Amino acid sequence: MKKFGILAWPAFSTKGGNPYNYILYSNIKDQEYQVFEFEFTLRNIIKYSLPVRYKIFHIHWPTHVLIGNSVPKARLRLSIFFFFINLMKFFGRKVVWTVHNLEAHESKFPVLQKKLDDFMYRKVDGFISLNKSGLDLIKKKTDNSGRQKFAHVFHPHYKNYYLNEVSRQKAREELGVPADKFVFLFLGQIRAYKNVTGLIKAFKGLKSDNTLLLIAGNVHEDIEKELKEHLENSEGIIFVDSFVKDEDLQLYFNCADVVVTPYNRIFNSGSAFLNLSFGKPTLAPDLWALAELKQIVGSRWIKTYDGQISAEILEKSMAEIINESKDLSVLHPDISYLDPEAVALETIAFYKSLLNV
Repeated sequence: MKKFGILAWPAFSTKGGNPYNYILYSNIKDQEYQVFEFEFTLRNIIKYSLPVRYKIFHIHWPTHVLIGNSVPKARLRLSIFFFFINLMKFFGRKVVWTVHNLEAHESKFPVLQKKLDDFMYRKVDGFISLNKSGLDLIKKKTDNSGRQKFAHVFHPHYKNYYLNEVSRQKAREELGVPADKFVFLFLGQIRAYKNVTGLIKAFKGLKSDNTLLLIAGNVHEDIEKELKEHLENSEGIIFVDSFVKDEDLQLYFNCADVVVTPYNRIFNSGSAFLNLSFGKPTLAPDLWALAELKQIVGSRWIKTYDGQISAEILEKSMAEIINESKDLSVLHPDISYLDPEAVALETIAFYKSLLNV
């Protein structure tokens, strides 16, 4: 069967910050499909409007078209994007959208964002959801014409992608963490919706002296002042205000006992798959992908809670993890079904269903 090309936005360029796309499209390329990288520039708009060997335009974060602080410029970019999508469809190419978020985390242009969302739900040919329960919500937002198709495709794991050779003892020595402490870890970009300040407040309410909270990541300007206030007089908290390099991730994960993702809202969580890839339990709100993932890998690896994060929730999870760690027969979660090659093959199968090949 003749292979077809895929134009992806993004494909490989986000490897440094979020390798999800790089892993997905590298495995699609391994199946001998040509993958073209799209970035929203005038040059690329012209280039990919011409006859190029691709039949699928796969979009991941369309909200990235609304960058900057200028409303006129954002409106112009949106108009160009609408024109480009309509041109793709005119030439018979299929548009696919992996819906990572049901709504933008931070939207500077809410009116334009709504226009973009409405347009995407009308025009897209195929929708991919990384969690099965999200499919119904996505379907309700579409035109209900029956022409659009939907698929649930898992997020691939990151196992064997990152270095994972350092021991727990070495990791703690490197980061200056006492060997006897129970370590809660938050790792990643620190933004308002991720509720890191709520985690700090909950940690401060713990009665145990044998715990430590390790926070590492770049701080977004929307939370900088509030975070600084919460970190004052915060005994037992280590804060690393910087992006963690790929080779250093193993230090933080192997140092930790549990990774906490105390988000106020969440639809999908790539961080949960990263935690599983390093064999670490995740403590997170009982929402969407996390609730679904818990059913698949079990409550030993995904621990969920209702409402807001609290000292009581931290204490309960700590007691469970200490008790479960005594069972040496289960040291790692079974994430074989998240194999990147299998995810790539499922994605290709969905492309083919849209092209009727």
